[in-house]
Amino acid sequence: MTKQEKIFFQVLSDIKEFLENLILVGGWVPYIYAKFLWKGINKMPLATADIDLGVSAMTKKFPSKSIYQKLSSKYGEHHISMDRLFPVVLHLENVEIHFISSEDLPKEIAHKLVGRQINIDKVEHFDILLNNRITVDVIDNKTNRYRLHIPTPAAFIYHKGLTFTDRQFDDAKAKDLHYIYYILRFCLNPNELISDLIKFKKHKSFSNFKANLTKYFQRISSQGCIMVERENGPDEYIDDLRQDIFERFVQLREALEK
Repeated sequence: MTKQEKIFFQVLSDIKEFLENLILVGGWVPYIYAKFLWKGINKMPLATADIDLGVSAMTKKFPSKSIYQKLSSKYGEHHISMDRLFPVVLHLENVEIHFISSEDLPKEIAHKLVGRQINIDKVEHFDILLNNRITVDVIDNKTNRYRLHIPTPAAFIYHKGLTFTDRQFDDAKAKDLHYIYYILRFCLNPNELISDLIKFKKHKSFSNFKANLTKYFQRISSQGCIMVERENGPDEYIDDLRQDIFERFVQLREALEK
């Protein structure tokens, strides 16, 4: 187990009583797909160190202490603004734990569950992840079991495809696109994945999702293909990686046009 994985499972252990009211999002999600949902995948995704957790506005039951009250004694704090004591981002061995939600998260839920001291980022279209989720049992190397809420693979792809263009830096965009490629490549049931993605045609921003994919994967020399190829790195399983990237995104675009 890598150091990143050890820290990840340590965080899960520390917030175990809160997991019912949280959903794992961000770069650790494809790792959970590969290791615990699909199983037997011979290539683990490139996981980000930071841990992103979504907070649902539907939370009704609260532990006696907030996450801040539970973790502040042993986690470090990064201040959002140096001239203010709060809000903060907690970190464990410099791995940051980010809390994210939609714009309509009631303050009462944020304060009772997370704590008024912790920063909660508001992300556009976050309801896509909150409302389309599955539950997966994950086990660390000590056989400790955790029940995690995670987005469905289709919801994860759709949200990344909608929002990666909003990212400030190209390396963040490349990571998001690589996560999409990883799921397209290793998902055990691609037909089911496409069927689930087609359901998002009713979403108000579906045309933006398609436009983003067209812009970044229109041809094999397009920016998206190059970004994913670089992010993936050398691949012992595929002779022409960029061609494979291009073809998978073309197949996705064509399937969504039907």
